[in-house]
Amino acid sequence: MSSIAFLASLRPFAIPQEMQDKQDQTDFKKEEEFLSFSIQPLDDYWLEETGGLFTLPYLYEAYGLEHEDFLLYLEKYMETGDVLEIYSVPNQLRFTKYKQKLLERPKPIHINVGCHTYRDTFGLYQLTNDNWVTELSHRHYLSEHGITTFVKY
Repeated sequence: MSSIAFLASLRPFAIPQEMQDKQDQTDFKKEEEFLSFSIQPLDDYWLEETGGLFTLPYLYEAYGLEHEDFLLYLEKYMETGDVLEIYSVPNQLRFTKYKQKLLERPKPIHINVGCHTYRDTFGLYQLTNDNWVTELSHRHYLSEHGITTFVKY
C-alpha cells in the first residue's frame, strides 16, 4: 500500500531556500531529519486523475505534509493572500474509489493560518495564538474524505 498526497496552490509553489538547504543535506543525526516536506509537479497521469478536485491552478505531488517542515512553512513562509489545497489518500491504487467518495460526500477542512482557526464538519475551533502550530499538528488535517484548504488572511 502506497499513500499519495497532492498540493494545489494559487501561484507557483516553491520550497523556501532555507528549507531546501535542509533537504539537500546528506548527514543526518536522527531518522526524522531525513524526512521532510517536498513537492514535485504532477505527471500527466495524475493531472488527469485529479481533474475536478482542486480549485487552484498549480498542482503538485507532495511529500511530508505530516512533517514539521510543512507546518514550519505554514507558520513562517505562507504569505497573506496565499491559498493551498491538499488531498491525501492512504492507497494510491484505490484513488478512483477515494475520489468518488469525496465527490459524493465531501468532508472539507478549512484552516486559516492568519487568524489560527480550524473548521471541519464538526465545527469551528480557535487555535491558541502562541501555540497554534503544535495544536494543528495534533489535529486531523490530512484526509481522504475531503480537501483541506489553508488560507492566510
